[in-house]
Amino acid sequence: MRASEKVIDVLHGIASKLVWLGGTMLILSAAVVTVDVFMRKAFSVSLGGSDELSGYAFGIATMLSLAYALLHRANIRVDAFYHHFPRPVRAVADIVGLILLIAFLTMIARLGFNMWSDSLAFGSRSITPMRTPLAIPQGLWLAGLVFGVFAGLVLIGASAAALWRRDWQRVQALVGVKSVDEQIEEETD
Repeated sequence: MRASEKVIDVLHGIASKLVWLGGTMLILSAAVVTVDVFMRKAFSVSLGGSDELSGYAFGIATMLSLAYALLHRANIRVDAFYHHFPRPVRAVADIVGLILLIAFLTMIARLGFNMWSDSLAFGSRSITPMRTPLAIPQGLWLAGLVFGVFAGLVLIGASAAALWRRDWQRVQALVGVKSVDEQIEEETD
């Protein structure tokens, strides 16, 4: 087993745990919002802050799932003509697409880091009754994004190495568009 495959296996394990954590956050925030709505309707009392917490949970969960989506080739792409191209062209297109996505996410991460460090330095708090220290949800959001970017960089390296070896099947397995058969197999498992 190549070193890159071992790293990708470790990333899969971490990403699976993070996606479960994010999903749990979403379910808990939905429960809190549900209880809040019920209490408002039934007793004219609000828990307060459920909308704020659910917003944080959604943003954090989205970033925690980023690496999982990349590692499972679940990112959305336009593939109308993709299957008509020869394998080498598809492999290059897959890698170039991933490079562009990771470059974009890296720019967002850089700006997110600036925002987080400013919030930390200035002690910024939300302008809500909860007065949440913004560095906390921003830091969790940023951590998920940075992990996703790291996973993407590992995928770029592994797929570029496979491209160099002309291992079209490996490039496809790492970063290619899932075939209909693969999607059917996933749904039936």
